[in-house]
Amino acid sequence: MVTIAYLLIFTLMSVFTVVLDIFVFHDGLFKCIRNIYEAEVGAGAITIVFTAILGFVWSVVVDIRLKKRKKQAKQ
Repeated sequence: MVTIAYLLIFTLMSVFTVVLDIFVFHDGLFKCIRNIYEAEVGAGAITIVFTAILGFVWSVVVDIRLKKRKKQAKQ
């Protein structure tokens, strides 16, 4: 459940960013999406990608731990 919430929040924030870029910069949809993924290294793109991957891995770990705890509680 935590993983689903993480993916939902990540997707909604990405969509919000693209929509905001469209209104602010008056560019097309694909150009705004491309601008997000072609960020400069100095802008912290590596840090953002690493943090997003780490958050996803952590949400999977939490889901696994919750599933194990629920399984032990049933026994």
